[in-house]
Amino acid sequence: MRADRAKQLLKNSVYRALGEAASGVGAVEGVGERALRVLMYHKVNDLWPNPTTVPTRAFAEQMALLGQLGYTPVSLDSVRDYYLDGAPLTPGAVLITFDDGYRDNLENALPILREHGYPAVVFVPIGYLDDRRPLPHEDSLRLLGVRNETVDWDALAELEAGGIRVESHGIAHRPLSDLEPAEAAREITLSKLRLEERLGREVEAFAFVKGSLADYRPEHASLVQQAGYKLAFSSVTGANGPTTDRFRLRRYNIEPYPARTFELVLAGACDVISVKDTVAGTHVRRAVNAALGTASR
Repeated sequence: MRADRAKQLLKNSVYRALGEAASGVGAVEGVGERALRVLMYHKVNDLWPNPTTVPTRAFAEQMALLGQLGYTPVSLDSVRDYYLDGAPLTPGAVLITFDDGYRDNLENALPILREHGYPAVVFVPIGYLDDRRPLPHEDSLRLLGVRNETVDWDALAELEAGGIRVESHGIAHRPLSDLEPAEAAREITLSKLRLEERLGREVEAFAFVKGSLADYRPEHASLVQQAGYKLAFSSVTGANGPTTDRFRLRRYNIEPYPARTFELVLAGACDVISVKDTVAGTHVRRAVNAALGTASR
């Protein structure tokens, strides 16, 4: 069994065990602090081996489960109005997001979203919209013959016409904490301007690349605010409430979970796993991935 497949099975087991334990003792935050759950996906396809991918059938099952479990996918506008104007959110509000702008978001995920009438957001790094270069973490997969294509500038209109709103993920898909201040500001500001020129509207949201607490710092959230964005999203595990910093909104990294694990994650029963998103936890996680041969750039 490949290391990445074994890692996924282990993670599913750990999440299930932690979730059932927390659920059993009622160790879940109150409803008020769970007003908004943001789901983070990357790829939706059936290529293998392919880390950070949810198979198409699993994605369809998860979208169906949202309604069955009483959740309501909402638009980015609704989230913005909640944090800026105090507008109410639908109970059980969920924002569906995708990072990196993979072509399969358009080809595989969009038809499923449209079937349910669900809006979504895709965060694109504009440096990969101009040519066919793979994203940095795709190089090793290319050597195995696995090609995860990204969208180009022309596909942005297709995404938006289908209900997937395009927002910014910077330029070169590099964590801001790895960059000099001027370069980080350029990633944040130029990506917004270029997208606005192409889309003909204001770009209001930014997603931090990788997005753990080791991948961006408080000053980067300030730069995002100064650039004119209304919201920013991390990859730190957890839900969001009315007092959550709108420039550090938390997200659940969704994987090919079995139905019960998916239910527990959304309920907050697995939130203790957010320790992996701290600075120390991120370094430990990356060291483990390197030892297993499952690290990505």
